[in-house]
Amino acid sequence: MKKKITVFLLMFLVLLLWEYPVFAKSYFHPSINQTFVFQKNGDVAVTDVRYYSFSGSFSWAQLAFNVKGMDDIQFQGVWDEKDGSPLRTEMSGSSGVRTIKWYYTAQDETRGFRIQYLLKKPVVRYQDVAEFYWKTIEDEHASIQKLKVTLELPTVSPNLFKLFVHTRTNPGQMNFSPDFRTVDFMIQNVPQNSFVEARALIDPGIFPNLSLIPTKRYEAILEEERVGAGVQKESSGYRSPVNPLLGSILFFIFLGLGIFYFVLFFVFYFKYGKEPKIDYDRQYEQEPPRDIPPAALPAILSHKQVNRRDMGRAFMATLLDLARRGYLSVEEEEKKGFLGKKEYLVFHFTDKTDKTDETSSQKGLLPFENDIIHLLKLISPDGKMVSTLDIENWGKKIPRDQSNFLVFIEKWGKDIKKWWETNYFYTYDPDAQSKKSFYMGYGILYFIGGMFLFVFSMISNPFGQGGFRGLGALFFPLVIVFALIANRALGRWSKNGLLEYRRWMAFKHFITDYSLMKEAPTTLLQIWDRYLVYAVALGVAEKLLRNLRIYAQERNMDIATPGWYYSPYGAVFTLASLDSLSRLESISRNMENMANLTKALDSATHTGGGFSGGGGGGGGGGSSSAG
Repeated sequence: MKKKITVFLLMFLVLLLWEYPVFAKSYFHPSINQTFVFQKNGDVAVTDVRYYSFSGSFSWAQLAFNVKGMDDIQFQGVWDEKDGSPLRTEMSGSSGVRTIKWYYTAQDETRGFRIQYLLKKPVVRYQDVAEFYWKTIEDEHASIQKLKVTLELPTVSPNLFKLFVHTRTNPGQMNFSPDFRTVDFMIQNVPQNSFVEARALIDPGIFPNLSLIPTKRYEAILEEERVGAGVQKESSGYRSPVNPLLGSILFFIFLGLGIFYFVLFFVFYFKYGKEPKIDYDRQYEQEPPRDIPPAALPAILSHKQVNRRDMGRAFMATLLDLARRGYLSVEEEEKKGFLGKKEYLVFHFTDKTDKTDETSSQKGLLPFENDIIHLLKLISPDGKMVSTLDIENWGKKIPRDQSNFLVFIEKWGKDIKKWWETNYFYTYDPDAQSKKSFYMGYGILYFIGGMFLFVFSMISNPFGQGGFRGLGALFFPLVIVFALIANRALGRWSKNGLLEYRRWMAFKHFITDYSLMKEAPTTLLQIWDRYLVYAVALGVAEKLLRNLRIYAQERNMDIATPGWYYSPYGAVFTLASLDSLSRLESISRNMENMANLTKALDSATHTGGGFSGGGGGGGGGGSSSAG
């Protein structure tokens, strides 16, 4: 009997060793970079650059697309991204699926492939919106460390350009170009078999060669996105004769005012279009340039109005700063669900918090910091603590036209900006801002007045049947283009504002570049949490914490234990705890995304976007594999 068992175990061991290389084969995507170029006829040309990190021997890879949501797909080929050489490919198709397979040789290495294809008519054009609803990443795929997707329109679309990204991962970063012709988003750590879906809402006039569906869909689409994002909405031909002489006069008035508008731009630009010269050339700052609340950074990093994206970060940084100063304590927890686990922070009120009231400014709190304390107490379910999940649930609600969080941070940002300007200085040049406001106002009045002049002249003036029509078709687009350029070119920093901005950017450079940080004195390990609150406000907390860990390990030193932070499950605070704290970056992005998403879900806005966990109904999808 023992002999049979021994033989069986030996056979099992041989079989296991024989199959081991198969089990050992695996791969993931270090990065995927996709570019979607839209055509006026509704087609979309796609360049998909995918990097594969292979463990084991591989010789082929393939992409299978569902035809859902488009007429068809035309594969153009696959190239090696390193040397540009074309690879042997096979195309196949069956009912509802199109597949491209390519061949190569790889062994324990990283390879990049550029796949190009044309999506036929994935854009749907309605009366009030053109919609591109597409799974940029298929349903079945290997894990992805970094995904970047760019959408490029055939022309600018300032009247309507929104993007909603559906993903089960943490929100990433989204950037619209100033002329609203392109938008890109970046997401990190996309799990295996977790799709990423983009839903772009575009001005239907951008696609004149695409057939029109005679119905309106814009409001219905926004409502679908609200539901997917978990946003709750709580409780709408007679012509009068005109004297031909008057029409001619109006025509020449329009012409003269237009020429003056364009000349005025160049006059203002040459006088106010260049940033002031300052005597500062330092590459880095080892200390925060000023000992100020982290919430003040958005006021420093902008000319005139604070950026909504920066305010989401400043909100989170202020919570941590209040904890560092003893008003709160922080504990990390996680919530497990069907889609995985979600990390969040719990803020416990301290005895110092309970003593805050309307006179708390005398106890060390500034008015806008006191606003945060009162808000947390308002949101708190029990008056003792509040979590980032509680804040998110409160922030998503829309009692009126805007979400709670958006209403709060917009007023909060204005209060902070006013505090900074009252106690320090203007970050923008008042003269340049005044000229910019004048020019933008002039452009708006000219455009509106020009439309009235156009109507009157078309009624009565012979110029209106040809000359004025052609002049209007030329001038109106130029007015928009010059206004977009002026909006960026005419406003400029004040000398003090530019100096302050560059000093904070130098500090940001210091805490993110380890080659600079390693020269800092070891006292950095005792005051690191002071640096952390600024790093959160600047959006670089992960990089700072990673550099701190390397710094401490190289010197074989311990890092100071923060009295305000409690490690998960009662663990002792060590260098490994910095890895847990690095999740602050993703929680900060959640705050930032909450403001951006709820703004875009408002039908009164024309541009913007964000990330949500909804979706799944877009076109495309399919699978990818390699072997």
